[in-house]
Amino acid sequence: PPMAGADLYSVLYGSSFKFERKKAIDEVNALTERIQKEYDEGNRPIPKRPRILVTGCPIGGGAEKCIKAIEDNGGHVVVFENCSGAKSCDREVDENNPDIYAAIAERYLSIGCSVMTPNPNRLELLDRLIDEYKVDAVVEVTLQACHTYNVETLGIKRFVNEKKGIPYMAVETDYSTADIGQLNTR
Repeated sequence: PPMAGADLYSVLYGSSFKFERKKAIDEVNALTERIQKEYDEGNRPIPKRPRILVTGCPIGGGAEKCIKAIEDNGGHVVVFENCSGAKSCDREVDENNPDIYAAIAERYLSIGCSVMTPNPNRLELLDRLIDEYKVDAVVEVTLQACHTYNVETLGIKRFVNEKKGIPYMAVETDYSTADIGQLNTR
């Protein structure tokens, strides 16, 4: 991978606080070009390690410790399928639909969010991301009291283990740092 998952997380999380969207897009594009150029020139700073997909709750400040635990213990986070990761930008509004309100509603109602039931769009996105990013394992991060994601963990585990044939782990945490030792152990 051309960059650490923690760095990718910083870019994703940090870009959500930029109010000038055009400027944020330009900054991400410039960063992408620089990293791609360095990678093409042979600068590969990340040694080969298991590739991890992080799914679940939003990647706000609480998930940073989970990403750090994964990478400090031999994994590499390569993609985020959660509220602020790929899930939030996977689908686009159908600009050719003559009913723009229906098009906007369809876009937002088709997000694979855990509050939707049934939720086949989440499984479809996970399926594509696992293949596209050559994922070796999935870690689901659920914040305490986020019951909708807790309800889906069994279904996601079955999908990942049985259909994709790779390991899965669910981690329930909160925004404190009190469980860092337990995260490292898991």
